[in-house]
Amino acid sequence: MPNYIEESGMHFIAENAFYIEKSAPYIPLKGSGIKSVEFIRIRNHDLLFVEAKTSIANPGNPDVENLKKFNTEIEDICDKFIHSLNLFSAIMVGVKKETLPIVFDSADQLSLMLILVVKDHDLKWCKPVQQKLQRILPEYFKKIWKPVVHVINHDAAIKHGIAIEIKEPPYGSLNPNRT
Repeated sequence: MPNYIEESGMHFIAENAFYIEKSAPYIPLKGSGIKSVEFIRIRNHDLLFVEAKTSIANPGNPDVENLKKFNTEIEDICDKFIHSLNLFSAIMVGVKKETLPIVFDSADQLSLMLILVVKDHDLKWCKPVQQKLQRILPEYFKKIWKPVVHVINHDAAIKHGIAIEIKEPPYGSLNPNRT
């Protein structure tokens, strides 16, 4: 596995990460109504479920079509978090077979963090998106898992050690076989 995971034009730290979206248990489920976040990562005492997006509808735009799109996007993201936790739990108890990074063997007493990273999202839009996600998560889910929800942009993800900045060489690839 490379030292980063590339999703939605961003590079995320792959240390102690399980790339659930590309995993053997998820691939046959894809397209059957089951959705997935990009990856799950253990960091300190947190279990991070990370979803990456290039954009999301503006939560402050009162246009009916925009609000409909925003609500649909939020519902989809919520499903991704819930479905991913269900699949991850099935893997952890052995219902689905998958080899996880060794750090997951000792996963104990972790706090659940649901993180949405929107690449170039305006920071002032993060709070209303976060509030909407928190509101529509099912009550049973919040009572059982007690998730912490964060919505951040790429710059904040870098600042908080979730993503990294990888810059392309100024003159393109140095690979002589590439045209």
